[in-house]
Amino acid sequence: MTMISQIPGHLDFGSAVASLWLPHGDSTFSPGVQFLWDFWYWISVFFTVLITGLMVFFAIRYRHTKDRTIAEDSPTHNNALEMTWTVIPLIIVMVIFALGFKGYMNMNTPPANSYNIHVIAQKWSWTFVYENGAISNTLYLPVNKPVKLNMTSKDVLHGFWIPDLSIQRDVVPGRVMTTWVEATHPGTYMLQCSEYCGNGHSEMRAPVVAEPYPKFQRQIIAAANIFEENGKTIPLATVGKKLYVTLGCLGCHSVDGSKGTGPSWKNLAGSKEVLANGQSATVDYAFLKTMIMHPGRVLIKGFPAGVMPSYGSRFTGKNVKNLYAVVWYINSLSKYANKASEPPVPNEPGGAAASASVLSTQSAAPASAVAPIPAPVASAVATAASAPAAPKPVPLHVLGAKLYQSLGCVGCHTVNGTPGVGPTWKNLAGYPQKLTSGKTVIADYQFLRTMILDPGKMDVAGAPAGVMPNMYKYQLSGKKHPHETKLNAIIWYINTLSNRSSKETEPPVPDVAAK
Repeated sequence: MTMISQIPGHLDFGSAVASLWLPHGDSTFSPGVQFLWDFWYWISVFFTVLITGLMVFFAIRYRHTKDRTIAEDSPTHNNALEMTWTVIPLIIVMVIFALGFKGYMNMNTPPANSYNIHVIAQKWSWTFVYENGAISNTLYLPVNKPVKLNMTSKDVLHGFWIPDLSIQRDVVPGRVMTTWVEATHPGTYMLQCSEYCGNGHSEMRAPVVAEPYPKFQRQIIAAANIFEENGKTIPLATVGKKLYVTLGCLGCHSVDGSKGTGPSWKNLAGSKEVLANGQSATVDYAFLKTMIMHPGRVLIKGFPAGVMPSYGSRFTGKNVKNLYAVVWYINSLSKYANKASEPPVPNEPGGAAASASVLSTQSAAPASAVAPIPAPVASAVATAASAPAAPKPVPLHVLGAKLYQSLGCVGCHTVNGTPGVGPTWKNLAGYPQKLTSGKTVIADYQFLRTMILDPGKMDVAGAPAGVMPNMYKYQLSGKKHPHETKLNAIIWYINTLSNRSSKETEPPVPDVAAK
């Protein structure tokens, strides 16, 4: 709503006044929020008029005149009056506290039948992941059905704020912030960041679409298949353009050559770039793949390190076609693109179907650009890779070695004893660990489990707090993972790296072959 009417030469005073008011909310929270707003507002109006009116009255009534040159005697103390202006404000403030606390608890207690949406905030975009795996940069909400929002930030503090739905919640890096919302009317609203988060803060917005549940289901089913539009398969480069938005790449990488936090994708593929270590490299497919999957391994000179998150866990296995799509899109933006910079599957519609046939023959990044895989990991992964193409069970610790790579654990935890961002997994299980609280504990199964699912509860001394994300509790545990197979696989892998592993450090399931 704008303050200036669209009719030239006219000022829309109704819009001007309404734009300064609390938006009419379309959620189950809105009546309570609106009532508390109105209650506080009219109390403020009452006391403003009362106090200002008395000030004006006294200024006129007791003003200096030729007949009144000396101030009249006045009381210096009045117990009844002081009790009145102490007790009444106290009662008002306690009523406001009670109403606010009730609303706060309601907003922090999602109903058991809530639909779950994972919200990812990063400079300067929002990404929404639905229960069916669909990823979108538009937040779709079913009308008259509660939606639980599990929110994480990849970088700095952000604020999740939808004024028209009366909902606001800080999104803190390193933690999973939870709230919920239930839209009561169909409509299109705007989500915006309410915490200053850098240069692009004012542009960190996303559309919010509330619609009847059947239409909501159709939307997220369509969103889950990014390789089709209107029932037709689209080229991979077009899919990559979608992912450029939904994955938040546009927050750091421009496509027009303008400088951003990261290198522009304009004319990047096939070009020659100077790395941070002073070496020169040609941006071929292997380079682009490494830059996306493991950004810390290759860094173009002039750009800050440690800003871009790893997409390794999102672009492996059956999702490797997403990697091909992004790389094809980067190639479509470059005049230097060539066969060496293109993915190993064609760009034409249906090219993604060819991805399965090249999973075992993907180009590896040059040794000079990519850090070697630690020997224990390489050995375990090689064991898994040697299996026949047909599904064949593998021991849990072998699966754990693969998850160590695909979930990005390799970025912070070494397996050879060398220091990293987080504690090394070499000889971790069974060994005493000193916590930041000063307490020393043995790294048994419960310790390892807590360290993975709820890292903020146990911070090992010497390792920075708040770095490891809390998202693994949703990826490895909970109602969608009742057997916790992947979690147990990782803990089994950690046990294989220690010479003090025992029954106390091992998972409650055997390290037998598992699918």
